[in-house]
Amino acid sequence: MNNQPKSTRVRIHSHITQSRFLHVEDALTIGRGKLRLFAGRYRRSAGMEAHVFHFLDLSDARVIFDALARGEQGFRYKEYKGTPPRNGNGAVSRVLSVAVKGENVYIELKTGPGKLTNTGAITPNGPAKVEVNVGFKLYEARRMAAEVLAYIHAWDVLRMIANQHLVSQPSPYLMVSTTSEANRAGTTPPREAPKPNGAAKPPAIIHSSPRPVTRKNKLASKADSSPGGNGRTRNGNAKQNGRSSPSQVLRYGDGTPVSADNLAECNTYVRYRQEKGTVPPSKRVLQQFYRRQAGV
Repeated sequence: MNNQPKSTRVRIHSHITQSRFLHVEDALTIGRGKLRLFAGRYRRSAGMEAHVFHFLDLSDARVIFDALARGEQGFRYKEYKGTPPRNGNGAVSRVLSVAVKGENVYIELKTGPGKLTNTGAITPNGPAKVEVNVGFKLYEARRMAAEVLAYIHAWDVLRMIANQHLVSQPSPYLMVSTTSEANRAGTTPPREAPKPNGAAKPPAIIHSSPRPVTRKNKLASKADSSPGGNGRTRNGNAKQNGRSSPSQVLRYGDGTPVSADNLAECNTYVRYRQEKGTVPPSKRVLQQFYRRQAGV
């Protein structure tokens, strides 16, 4: 794409009206890449009256022509460039303006005397000597922008192919299997292996009360509930029909009573009945339910 002689330029797109023209030309070999805009005024049978050019950086060209390709309403762009003083000649100012107004697009190029600022920029120093304003219909501007962007994209591809030997290969990284030991860190430790003499016994239901249950406590509770004077039991409860009101006895489905002294067993019995809607068939079934609830 850049194999043409230096004395010629590839014209990417040309827009010509009855009195004005604008050429977008390839200048991608300059610096980090540029596009050359060459515009002028002419009369038929009289030739060109004035012309002006402007070098547009490739990074700016991508944004400008992308906005034109999309027909972005209200888009405006203006930049100041130029040539510094050289060989006794003064600085030259060049100004580019792009504006999208409804169904019309205007690209204006100006050149004239310039002034070198302290920062190295060149600004206009007086009125422009040459001014060319080229008008487009919105569709014409979009068509031009699409062609320019396609050319830039092709140049990007050729540049990547030419420089691919300069791109280093990324260093490989370790692939770890999801079942490897490296991924087990921080997870739940494995369960203890079963004993050789058979399956491990299910853990017994632990009593939640720190006080041990003894026969003495049972006898004391019976003594407290024995009848006393004044028609009341010793624990202060009144008699009903000459007898003390017996406490409700919880039983399994097979008729085995629930140990009233084991608070954990009683609580598990109640939870089972609330969730299942029926009593546990046996104490073994309740123990299995307890282990599932406790996650053991």
